[in-house]
Amino acid sequence: MESRKFYFILTIVAAVVLFVFGSGMLYYINTNFDTIISSDVFASGDNENDIATIINPLVQKKEPFNILLLGGDKVGHLTDTMMLANFDPETCKVNIMSIPRDTRVYINNKERKINYAFPAGGIELAAKTVSELLDVNIKYYAFVDTSAFRKIIDLLDGVDYYVPVDMDYDDPVQNLHIHLKKGQQRLDGAKAEQYVRFRKPNKWNKEIRKYYDGSDLKRNEAQQQFLKELMRQKLTIQYLPKLTSVINTMFEHVETNLTLTETVKMTSYVTKFKIENVSFIQMPGTTYDVSPYYYICDVEATRQIMAESFRCSDSFVKADPEIKAFYLKKEARYQPPKPKPAETGQKAGESGKTDSADNPSNPSNSETSITGSDQDP
Repeated sequence: MESRKFYFILTIVAAVVLFVFGSGMLYYINTNFDTIISSDVFASGDNENDIATIINPLVQKKEPFNILLLGGDKVGHLTDTMMLANFDPETCKVNIMSIPRDTRVYINNKERKINYAFPAGGIELAAKTVSELLDVNIKYYAFVDTSAFRKIIDLLDGVDYYVPVDMDYDDPVQNLHIHLKKGQQRLDGAKAEQYVRFRKPNKWNKEIRKYYDGSDLKRNEAQQQFLKELMRQKLTIQYLPKLTSVINTMFEHVETNLTLTETVKMTSYVTKFKIENVSFIQMPGTTYDVSPYYYICDVEATRQIMAESFRCSDSFVKADPEIKAFYLKKEARYQPPKPKPAETGQKAGESGKTDSADNPSNPSNSETSITGSDQDP
């Protein structure tokens, strides 16, 4: 019995020593890589190449990269959410831009909404379309199915969040039913999914119009605030022990070109994470409340943001340079159709406000602000 106890203690001590030693080695290698490779010990023959081959997989690259994040229903081949995120390992800064699903793009020389790309050609066409519109490289992608989203939130014990208004919406066709009460609460996976998918209610009222207007832009705003709160609460040392389970779930249920090695390397930045280093950026553009209800991206302004805040040297898709150039030409400028009387939803002299969920004017409420949590820093 005493012998068994001794070996148990010895095993724990050995594990701790190996962990500390391994962490120290990784830190030393990443901070002294150039010195190690150029040292006299490895300065001759093929030794330099040999040691570089051994050490390179352990080195965290310091170059910024972009990842396209897609969220939706994989079974139905639909995408409700599209975001482009940039991470700079040198500064530990994160920039995230939501791409409205109604953004007008050109696919096979035809005008389309950008959420057409994924069901038409999968991840590759979606990434290629974003890359051509924004003139940006995309190194990684991740498609998060709604079931994977729920599982990950549950693994992290839910998210404490302030729901700003009662939410009630039912769509039998999608089997989507949203019923959330206003107030501070812990959202589990199922409730978190309801929150990030909510766009409009079964019946409009004055209170809900303070936060939503039926447009995808307001849902994007809510998704950004939820993601910010999720990162603030969970990217901490306290949740490091759960990272293994989250990574396993990710590779089981999330479609991505990130390798396990790359994902594990990224977890080392958790201890350096600060919510102040995360910036959510609105895509410059204009919403047209006339069928087909396109969101028109201000291409020049958005590409300037890409050049400044979404630097990335690698891309897993090859964009067509002619299409990239086309977006800046006169022929690509949008000429919105004139609204028909039935589309305006109002007569002369009326304000256009209505409590109907079928309001076709889809008004934009620029004063809306969804704060997410009363615990925000």
